[in-house]
Amino acid sequence: MSTPSYARYHVSKQVIYSNESSTNASIQPFPWALGVKGVEDNLFRGRVSASERWLATRVEFSPAVAIVDSKSLYILLPNGTPSYCFPLDTDLQADPQDRSQVAWALRSTQLSDPLVIVANNRRIFVFSVKHRKVYGYIRGHGGIAVHPTLPNIFATTSADFTTRLYNLDHEIPLNEDNPIWPPWEGPAMASAAHGTDGVDSAGTGIGRCFQMLVGGRSGGHNWDVLGAAFHPRLPLIATCGADRHVKIWRINYTDKTVFREDKPLFSAKITTSRVLSIAWLGDGILLIHTATTSTPATEDPSQTDPELTYETSGMIIDPGTIDIIEWLGFKRFFPDDGRIPDQSLRGGASDYLDSKSYLVLATQKLTFSGNIPTNPITNISQPPLLPGYFLLVDPESMEVCLSHLLSVTGRTFPVNNDAGDSLVDMTKRIRLDDNPSPLQNEIGDGTLPAERLFQFEALESGERIAACALMATGEVVILGTRGRMWFFRDS
Repeated sequence: MSTPSYARYHVSKQVIYSNESSTNASIQPFPWALGVKGVEDNLFRGRVSASERWLATRVEFSPAVAIVDSKSLYILLPNGTPSYCFPLDTDLQADPQDRSQVAWALRSTQLSDPLVIVANNRRIFVFSVKHRKVYGYIRGHGGIAVHPTLPNIFATTSADFTTRLYNLDHEIPLNEDNPIWPPWEGPAMASAAHGTDGVDSAGTGIGRCFQMLVGGRSGGHNWDVLGAAFHPRLPLIATCGADRHVKIWRINYTDKTVFREDKPLFSAKITTSRVLSIAWLGDGILLIHTATTSTPATEDPSQTDPELTYETSGMIIDPGTIDIIEWLGFKRFFPDDGRIPDQSLRGGASDYLDSKSYLVLATQKLTFSGNIPTNPITNISQPPLLPGYFLLVDPESMEVCLSHLLSVTGRTFPVNNDAGDSLVDMTKRIRLDDNPSPLQNEIGDGTLPAERLFQFEALESGERIAACALMATGEVVILGTRGRMWFFRDS
């Protein structure tokens, strides 16, 4: 790979959004900005027309940014519109390990009223950006994933081994008779997202839970679920977790009751470390990001690879990876004959217990400037933004890796969107490796090209990176831990 250049990006704007410090923060730009092509063709299965009202909504909120920390939601609006802060309920004792998250969403019948979904301290808030009020309150869960083409659908992941799917077009029922859930003999009344054995309400307002992907021995996750990603075209959702597994589930779009699924279409232990995040790259193609691992140092040096491991305090630190995998059973469930997938789609035990029907296409170690590897902050772009790009921030070295799949594999994959021209243009403009070559055995050379977007003297003492995001225009947004954010443009 080529030597990284540290002078290509410049700060186009700096914003101070808060006077308080926070390491527990997340950021997401408005995903349907004017720079995104083919939005009307993909959004809600092409049922959205390029009306003046929808165009006005895109103009109004391009390029708005939503930020959340442990105490507040911040909406930064463009075009001179006053930005504002919405305080969250802080009466509950916050879990320091529960990271607040934010994502944009839409209802299929209210396109002119964009929503922001906030996960904060095991609660989900559905917030109207235009009307500045909460439309829905849902109990439980932490991680958020919004469907890229049906943004009224979103999923939450949790340490209770489950993933929950919600529909913003429907209100949360006050009393709902759920199916019988052993060992109880009668139906369980309303299940909040943190469990299935309570009688308390799941929440109020919009955001009805219509499916729960159950953990356990039948095929679900056996540890914390850390990430989820919807397939943009098919009724599929992929999940990953601390149990080192990747699972692919069918989605049952029911509006009658909570549909519980405990057997995925695919389940495999892909790596030997936690899988932190996941994204679809195409039909049957997934990108995953794994965590660093620590093992006691061996007395026999021949048992370790000094180029790929780091020894400190008697421990061997193995860097995390970016892996691209292919689900070989995809065509078996979704053949190329135009048939609509059956809602009763189900695989066998060899699919949902420990499947071998996958292939690792590429692996890239995540190291920055030779430092002892840590778990970087990730942002993997999916439709409608720039699929195929990923952004990695190392909070220790203050370095940022902005790259395309070409820098990992030396080749491209079919992407399910109509923004092919813009992808080619963006690849030429912001990919750090200008002359990628096919990797030997499709395995990376140990490091990713990094772009030092920050100048160290520009940071106050103790300033760190809290979150990062990639905008549709190609700008990189970095969120600091002291209430500041920076927008970087390619020179």
